[in-house]
Amino acid sequence: MPVITAEGEDGVVTAWLVDGGDRVSADQLIAEVQAEKVAEEVRAPAEGIVYDLVPVGEPVPQGSPICRIAAAEEAEGTETAETVGEPPSAAPPAAGERPRASPAARRVARELGVDLSTVTGSGPGGRITEADVRAAATPPGRALSGLRAVIARNMRESVRTTAPVTLTSTADVTNVPAGHLTARVVRTVATVLPDHPPLWGTRDGDRFIPAVSADVAVAVQTDDGLVAPVVRDPAAKTVEEVAAEIAALAERARAKSLEAVDYEGACFTVTNLGPYGVEAFTPIINPPQIAILGVGAIRTVPGFGSGGQVEARRQMVLSLTFDHAFVDGAPAAQFLAAVRERLEGGDG
Repeated sequence: MPVITAEGEDGVVTAWLVDGGDRVSADQLIAEVQAEKVAEEVRAPAEGIVYDLVPVGEPVPQGSPICRIAAAEEAEGTETAETVGEPPSAAPPAAGERPRASPAARRVARELGVDLSTVTGSGPGGRITEADVRAAATPPGRALSGLRAVIARNMRESVRTTAPVTLTSTADVTNVPAGHLTARVVRTVATVLPDHPPLWGTRDGDRFIPAVSADVAVAVQTDDGLVAPVVRDPAAKTVEEVAAEIAALAERARAKSLEAVDYEGACFTVTNLGPYGVEAFTPIINPPQIAILGVGAIRTVPGFGSGGQVEARRQMVLSLTFDHAFVDGAPAAQFLAAVRERLEGGDG
């Protein structure tokens, strides 16, 4: 598994372009992998017979092997698939006959306690593969797998290693120009952060690392899950420029064409569930950041104008989750108030 984001963090094989037992040439494309939604291709480092392929969707630490390649003369006796030099059989084994299974399948069957005579093989001539055994051992229901499992572990790790507290504040956005709300909030956050050092940084274990720039990540929903690519220095751009950059990042995220660098360097994240009608929520911090701001739906409510008359006002709830291990409640509240006031003034 190539190191895409950080060595030791999980990645997954999303597709094998070869089968166990295939002969591959050096630099031949053999697999596609992903880590945190960053996709890469894997090429064979040498010529030989490929075997011990990790299952598609099974998390593998970055930097660890996802398969093995042996010279043809060394492949004898390995747990190669399936059928190096073995002609396919036209029929499955007869009743009472020892099930035909790859060495890997037999090993996994022993480990998982699976009776091979009860497994239907999907390999050539009904040969049982490792994947067949694992499928037979899987209990009913749908377990998290692939990138969804990686995301789940990361979310749990965030909750386990932080002391999350969420503050909410209602912003009156009656005077805020319509359109580009997410971009306006991102730009506002980047503008306000340098004036609030306790939140302007990231953590490394129990160490606080001050940031040197106000790059802000934006949560983007894709078919595979939530990702958070980074907008660079949004405070120095117009709202329209930030909106165009967010749209381009979202399009690339959904096309799975983002690279590792697109996720690096943010000191804060903004996530907007307003389009779904959600008014307030408790967003989860994206480590190593120490805070995240949730944006709720805009509601029209009765309020008072400058002359005391009742009039329609537009309001939305801002939800700030911060790591109380690094930031106290008062500094977090001051930051949230500064964001709210700047938005209400239309200066975003």
